[in-house]
Amino acid sequence: MLKRAIISSLLIASSFNVLAEEDSHLHDSDIQPWRIGAEIMLNSQLFEVDFGDLGGGAFATDDPGVDVNVDKGAFVPGNWLQFEPQGQLQFWDGDEWSNMPPNAEYINITDALDNTVRIDETGVSGGLAVIGEIDSNGGLHAHIDFSLLDASDSLNGSQGAYSIKLKLFESAANSEVSVSYAANPVVIVFNQGLSEEAFEHAVHALDNSESAVKYDDATGVLTIPEVEAFGKHYSVKFNNQGNFLFQLIEAHESHEEMDEDSHDHDHE
Repeated sequence: MLKRAIISSLLIASSFNVLAEEDSHLHDSDIQPWRIGAEIMLNSQLFEVDFGDLGGGAFATDDPGVDVNVDKGAFVPGNWLQFEPQGQLQFWDGDEWSNMPPNAEYINITDALDNTVRIDETGVSGGLAVIGEIDSNGGLHAHIDFSLLDASDSLNGSQGAYSIKLKLFESAANSEVSVSYAANPVVIVFNQGLSEEAFEHAVHALDNSESAVKYDDATGVLTIPEVEAFGKHYSVKFNNQGNFLFQLIEAHESHEEMDEDSHDHDHE
């Protein structure tokens, strides 16, 4: 059945170029969610950022921000948008991803309420991270702070890449009960001192390790990590309409083709 669904999805690839166009008023590097019913849709599930903000210093960043795409689906004014951190901190040492950073590094998230959530090799402590309050138009543009610390609790970290997962959800103010949620977590990959080529190799390795066609029975959303159309590669999502019919709800262009040359060079 899943194979038939994938085949059906490829038949409507001609609509990809429409959804893949950028929204000029949004920040390209931001997480850009929108709401349809009780589900939160995302412009991407993988975001690449660098530690080293001018204001935060060498081991901190407030990227990616969150910039709601009101045109595609507003949230409820007065509600809160929140992150639920998931899993363990992952570290790339140049050869492989693992949950064993060399100096017990961990990432702290400081949210809009100045609360701190910690993600380390053992998991998550500190609860949820509040991104901000939805405005009167159903939108929100906000940044929360991410910082890298070592075993001595100092702002520091081994050279490499670090990855965390965050589940996005909407709640009433001062509540932890979701009224809408994203079916899959956002993955954020942080660069700490790697060259662009080495960092993209790490991202590619992580993307490959997690790439799989997924179907969520609860929401009816089919996620396909890579589809080729018009000579380009896209990551796409479809909503199950029944009778093996799927409606395209999200598509964004992947950068795999650009990465291939650098990855081939890495293995020479």
